[in-house]
Amino acid sequence: MGLLSWKSIEMQVALPRTQDAGKLQEQMLKQNQHFQESLAGSQLKEAERKRIRVQEMDNVEGTKVKEKQEIDGQEKEQEKQSRQKSRGELSAHPYLGTQIDFNG
Repeated sequence: MGLLSWKSIEMQVALPRTQDAGKLQEQMLKQNQHFQESLAGSQLKEAERKRIRVQEMDNVEGTKVKEKQEIDGQEKEQEKQSRQKSRGELSAHPYLGTQIDFNG
């Protein structure tokens, strides 16, 4: 029994522990990488969701502007038609004017 020194016995115990520590360290690194990848993926999804929401809001605001323009256009058209009706009452013909050009 005296053939094995204490150093060799210590090395027999120390080597497996360093291998276990290496495995644990590798697992921790992989776990951190996985966490970083999932975090980056969720950030990409959130950025895409925000981009889509902004585009939808732009579309909604654009349609509101278009609707307002259409309403304004309809109001202007109604005013134009009412002016034409009042002029139409004055003249009997729908497209002939009241002025006559003698110079032509």
